[in-house]
Formats: sequence, C-alpha cells, structure tokens
Amino acid sequence: MSGHLERLSIGDHIHRSHEAEGARFSWVEDSCELVISYSNLQAKEIRGVQQGGFEMGLNVVESIPFFCFRIFEVLGAKDYGPPPVGQLVLPWHECPFHLSRFNPQALPCFDEFRARPQTHLGILVILTDWPGMTVEALRFFTVSPFFTQKLIEALLSTAPAYTREGYEQGVQRVFQTYPVNTIGDGCRVRCKSGD
Repeated sequence: MSGHLERLSIGDHIHRSHEAEGARFSWVEDSCELVISYSNLQAKEIRGVQQGGFEMGLNVVESIPFFCFRIFEVLGAKDYGPPPVGQLVLPWHECPFHLSRFNPQALPCFDEFRARPQTHLGILVILTDWPGMTVEALRFFTVSPFFTQKLIEALLSTAPAYTREGYEQGVQRVFQTYPVNTIGDGCRVRCKSGD
C-alpha cells in the first residue's frame, strides 16, 4: 500500500466515483482506503485529517458492517501516553462496508491477516474537495490487531446476507431507520489511530 500512497500528492485529482459529499471506506490490496469528500473544506478539517486523533468504531446493523470514525483535534503532545484530545472536528461518519460490493473474482484476501492475528491493518485517509476530488490532505495509520480481526470477522460472517442488488436496499433501509450518529455511538469495537 505504501506504493499507492507515494503516487498521491496534495493537489492531485483522484478519479474515483464519489456520488455525494461524505466518506467511503474500501479495501485496496492489503490495506484499506478512506476517502472523505466535502465542499467548502475548512482549515480545521484539513488539519484534523493531517494531525488529529481518529476514533474508529465497528458496528453491524441488519447484517451490514459499518466502519465508523470521528476526528478530534489533538492538544499539545505529552512525553508519554496518548496525546490529549480536544474539540470534535468531524462527528461520526458511518460507512457501510460489505463484501457484496466486490467483484466475486476480486475479493480481498484475508488469509494473511487471519494467519497472523497480531497484524495491524493500515488505513490510507484521503481528504478531497467535492465535487472536484482534489486531494487536500493525506494520512496513513494503522488500527489495532483486535480491531483488524473484528473487521475481517464482521465481513466474513455477514457476506451471505446480501447480494450486490440487495445491499443498496439494505443500506437505505438502515439509514432510514437509524438517526445520524446512532450507528457510530453504538459501536462496541473501537480503537484510535495508531493503536
């Protein structure tokens, strides 16, 4: 994945489909990619992606795994322990993520992660303006082995629940049923960037 990160720079235009403002989480090769797109980006949002503290959560609602995240401002560094977090920069974003979105011939390979349960999953975060999709900030960090294993477990255990066609209807049903932030607030599996 590091090769993918090296090919992207701030100011580049990315050519990925992004239907609306918001965030999209996907699996790319042996890491994950989180593309966040907003119009009228503010400096604090750009700084938040570049330097802030990400809190990630995993929730499964109606057999759809949701990768959730929010970003906090990080206040001055300490000599030891996690840095103190401050003001919320971006509230919970709830990204549905199901294996039915993948071409069956190109499913992610989880074998290496399952064979080595202490492996940290890497996540490349790309912040773009919308709709132009110009890169405004980049960040790469890892999540804890526990979070990595729980994400893979959620993907594998829910795979039979939806077809490619039924998945979109399932996502719409969940978003109509659950108010914004309730999926993120309900996450029982959580970690912070760099865990």
